[in-house]
Amino acid sequence: MFNYRKQWKILFVFFLIFSLAGTQISQARPASEERIKKLEEQIKILADEIEAIKSASVTEPPVYETEFGVAPAASKVYRVDQGVSFGGYGELLIGNIKEDSHDIVDTLRLVLYNGYKYNDHIVFNSEIEFEHGTTGSNKDGKEGSASVEFALIDFLISDEFNLRAGLLLTPFGIANEIHEPTTFYGVGRPEVERRIIPSTWKESGAGAHGTFDLGSAGELSYRAYAMSSADARGFKASDNRSLRIKGNRARFDDIAFVGRLEYDPVPGLKVGGSIFYGNTGQDEEVNGQTIDGLFQMYEVDAQFQYAGLDLRALSVWTMLDDAALINQLNEYEGNKSVGEEQSGWYVLGAYNIFSALNSGSKYMEYLAPFFRYEKFDTQKEVPTGFERNPANDRTQYTFGINYKPIPSVVIKAEYQNLDNAVDEATDQFNFGLGYVF
Repeated sequence: MFNYRKQWKILFVFFLIFSLAGTQISQARPASEERIKKLEEQIKILADEIEAIKSASVTEPPVYETEFGVAPAASKVYRVDQGVSFGGYGELLIGNIKEDSHDIVDTLRLVLYNGYKYNDHIVFNSEIEFEHGTTGSNKDGKEGSASVEFALIDFLISDEFNLRAGLLLTPFGIANEIHEPTTFYGVGRPEVERRIIPSTWKESGAGAHGTFDLGSAGELSYRAYAMSSADARGFKASDNRSLRIKGNRARFDDIAFVGRLEYDPVPGLKVGGSIFYGNTGQDEEVNGQTIDGLFQMYEVDAQFQYAGLDLRALSVWTMLDDAALINQLNEYEGNKSVGEEQSGWYVLGAYNIFSALNSGSKYMEYLAPFFRYEKFDTQKEVPTGFERNPANDRTQYTFGINYKPIPSVVIKAEYQNLDNAVDEATDQFNFGLGYVF
């Protein structure tokens, strides 16, 4: 960025040099050795000042690392000295390429990060998301949206203990907090982390976070929040995405506890676990009976990176009390029942083939084929008197490739073999472009 203040400072320094030289000439008398030496010293000081200004003007390369449980590009505000920080990411999707159906191109999302670092201890951070190109509707009646993805204040006290409040990303699973397109494989995020873990999932709340340095035993980090709980009116048979209130005048009759632990025993290995625990009835009643609707979600995951190899695995399961009452509340019958229990898991493997090659080209540093297997059932168990829908017992195989010409841009392609217990799913190809800044 052109810095007028620094440029004027350089011009001023040159003006002083010429002024000094001009003064000596205008005096029209021989200069003593002492005067010449003094002039040389002044010129050297001014030359050093110019070099210092030039060095300060060099733009440092961007750093893409997570800070305090926040995705890489969203972490920029924590690395500035003070003041405003700006960043973002975006995704373009070409997909749903199926027989007897329409191909779709979608400006899936454009996200803008805006932050302000007041000082070393108080930081504001936010994410504004625009989905599907416009808030209007297309010819098929499908609308886009603009929303606040998160908006928080961090009170940074120490490495081990910090406070956070605002509209927060729920610390659950791998992709919900770290969901920028350069951080995951495939055009879309894993379905287990969309259907059971309803990424991207955020609610209003407050809590604490920190990291403990365990020396040779590695690092242990945590995030623990009290948040507005889910709303039982949002439960569905097929997924949990409608549970999200997204900070939009959420009912606050029930509060949930959400926590996550991450342990890094050695470089390249991370083991994590998450919990969601809270009632969801929000004081709703059915036939004079108040619904508690205790909802429990538990998750474990592991990530391993070595050289060009990247391995990931995740497992999640849920339990819901008062499922029969929630069915009555939502007027669900038969196989439309909510699941008393849900479960899902996936494994993923990827390898950057350029890591084993010495190509010498800056555009041939990252090309990673990957494979992901997912299995999940959103109606593993249903209340007595209701039925399971076999279509909600799903299996997916995804084969694809991620190519990064530079670390902040990714081009993706994938083939998905989709299946369920009634063989009604259709396979598809997807293509994507993602970027962060």
